[in-house]
Amino acid sequence: MKKIHYNLARERKINGRAFAAILAVLLLALVALNGVTAANLARLHKQQRLEENEIQPLARKMEINKQQMLEHKKKIAVWKKTWSRELAFANSLIQQKSFSFIARLNFLEKILGPGMRILSLSIANDAQGRVTLSITALAQNQLMALYKKLLPYELVIDHENQSRESYLAKLSFRMENEKK
Repeated sequence: MKKIHYNLARERKINGRAFAAILAVLLLALVALNGVTAANLARLHKQQRLEENEIQPLARKMEINKQQMLEHKKKIAVWKKTWSRELAFANSLIQQKSFSFIARLNFLEKILGPGMRILSLSIANDAQGRVTLSITALAQNQLMALYKKLLPYELVIDHENQSRESYLAKLSFRMENEKK
């Protein structure tokens, strides 16, 4: 009996040697590409290690700088606290200075008429702002004019005396604080 072989392929039968040669070339190309890939990966890994070696000192420097910055911030906070206390103290001193002595003296200079002299003067630096003074005047009408000028300032007359040539008066009045 005779066997019949049917070749349904349109072309000829595959040449085994040519196929093996092409397969070998493809495998060699695959090995070569894998080699190139491995070489590139090795180069990239080496480059990455070099970059890491460069970055590590910079990272340490950054950490040191960060620590120094935190220390400086702590020092600044301490200074701020100290300065805040000192500023608060200075502000309280400024607020305690409730009036200007010069303004008080200028006021007295304006209201005292000619022929009047101040014998003693006391100016209190407190919330009441009392001014106490002893004055002499040549005439009683000069004292009365002064009293009229001082009436809006809560005038208190402690005493009056008359001597041969002058009138002596001890009085006090209150002046409001200019600065609040």
